[in-house]
Amino acid sequence: MSDLELTMMRRVGELNKENARLKAEVEHLMIFCNCTLIPNKELQAQVERLTKAGDAMASMLQFEETLNDSDRIPQSVQAWKAAKEGK
Repeated sequence: MSDLELTMMRRVGELNKENARLKAEVEHLMIFCNCTLIPNKELQAQVERLTKAGDAMASMLQFEETLNDSDRIPQSVQAWKAAKEGK
């Protein structure tokens, strides 16, 4: 066998090892993505439900305050609006 053939065979072996390493890394990343995406979707759904509940509560508090002939917004409603804005 010539030096060129030996060099080529070594290179093919190196590339096969690198290919196997990359395949293992892709598999690891796919598992990681599945482990993080599912809980993330569940958390997003929970945030949406809690936000809707908070909006409904704030709306009810404002309505009750209006029934009491007061024009000011309850402090809890102000706090809710600020929290939604990230303050």
